[in-house]
Amino acid sequence: MLELMKTFYLNTYKFMKGSPMDQDYTNRLNRLDQLNTVEETVGHTPKRPHRRPQPIYTDKMFWVLMVVSVLSQLAIWWIYPLIYSKHLVGGPWQENPLLVFYSILLALATYLTFSYGLTSRINYLFILVPLAFIYILYQQMTVQQIILLILLPLSLFLINISWLNLQNILGLILYSGIATLSLPVVIFYQQNTFLTTPFLLSLLPLFLCYLYYMSSIFIPDGQNKRITSLIFGIILLINVLTLPWNFWTFLAIVVIVITWMVFINYDLKFKYRMGFLSFFEMITVLIIFLQQR
Repeated sequence: MLELMKTFYLNTYKFMKGSPMDQDYTNRLNRLDQLNTVEETVGHTPKRPHRRPQPIYTDKMFWVLMVVSVLSQLAIWWIYPLIYSKHLVGGPWQENPLLVFYSILLALATYLTFSYGLTSRINYLFILVPLAFIYILYQQMTVQQIILLILLPLSLFLINISWLNLQNILGLILYSGIATLSLPVVIFYQQNTFLTTPFLLSLLPLFLCYLYYMSSIFIPDGQNKRITSLIFGIILLINVLTLPWNFWTFLAIVVIVITWMVFINYDLKFKYRMGFLSFFEMITVLIIFLQQR
């Protein structure tokens, strides 16, 4: 279009040359040349390369947080039952390498399941590994212990089935309850060959910690995430305030508040949530449990 206009003005200019309108035609031709230059520049602007999202298996932070999460979950499951057993009977700890290895597999499956996102098909593969390992443990444990060990990977399996609709507060309560009673109870029984009601009641803070720290994984977005985590956070704070007042109690309160303000209130990337939240949950749980000795 600009070329046609320029040709028209050039032909007209030949007839108007020397007239008073000569300068006006010259100015119009100059403006057309400038428009042509701009059009060519815009048309040849190089496109920016499209940045593809980084694959999760090349994300170094993901794997670092995996180690942090696994160690945190092992500390949550093992330290308190062992310390409670030591103060209860005063005997030596009963070693069970297979149970330790199973708990590592389960911690890995839990991290990968919650980091890849609920209802992801690859999660079933992660969950089947600890389930298959239970067959080896079956020869060394009672039926009741095996049932408790099966419950946690089974709950992960059910949560990933989309049509069951457990990716909500109901699934959160289900997972938190089973995670509280599964491995800690089995470890305590393995050490003492019996259970006590005070020990079971003392696990209530662990249940509250699971509800609070896992809430943003089961309810990952929007206002519901903030409100749900805030409610469970307040309940957890009330429980912490019943502890003796000292530096550790104050530290637990600070961890709970910072977790909500930074890691829950703001949208931390979903694949990083399990790693960070497991770490802060471990700190809170150990502070509470070690003051209950």
